[in-house]
Formats: sequence, structure tokens, C-alpha cells
Amino acid sequence: MAKDELIKKLLVKLDKKYPLVPHTGVGRLFSTVRRMKAEKELNVPISFRTGFAISVETGEAANEMTKREWEKFYKNLCEQLKRNYPELHDRLFFETKKVI
Repeated sequence: MAKDELIKKLLVKLDKKYPLVPHTGVGRLFSTVRRMKAEKELNVPISFRTGFAISVETGEAANEMTKREWEKFYKNLCEQLKRNYPELHDRLFFETKKVI
């Protein structure tokens, strides 16, 4: 099976287990960080990662960023989640669950 096919199958699993929720505020932030965390842990290539999150600073979708830009963007979103919703941050980062 080609690498792109494997990645696409992995993304289908991610969509089922970690759906992106287009709500406002905390729901959107939490679901975005949750999905980006899972994609990072699974080493999904950035170009195949979700473009759901768009940087206000650069106007780029997350899947259009360089690795350095993506990491900075992800870190900033994680910090925002921790600062504004520490209980959700802790639930996401301190649970010992397997991703898939």
C-alpha cells in the first residue's frame, strides 16, 4: 500500500476518533488542540494535517505551515488552552490514554 493511502486511512480514523468540532470558543480550541496533538503524536506529515486551524498572525492554515511555524502555532494554542481552560488542558495532556 502506498504511503499516501496509509496516511489517508489514518486520517479517516482520526476523523472518527477526534472529530473537529466547529463550535465557538472553548469547544473549537479544545477540539483543535486535541486533533493537532493526535496528529503530532502519530507523525502525520504537516501537509496532511488539519487545515481547520488558521493563524490570525500569518493567515496560514496549519497544514500549509513549515514545521517550525506549525510547532509555534500549536504551542501557542496549547498555552491558550492551559491559561483559559486549565481543567481541559490537564484532561488532554495528563490522561494516560493511547491515541489510537
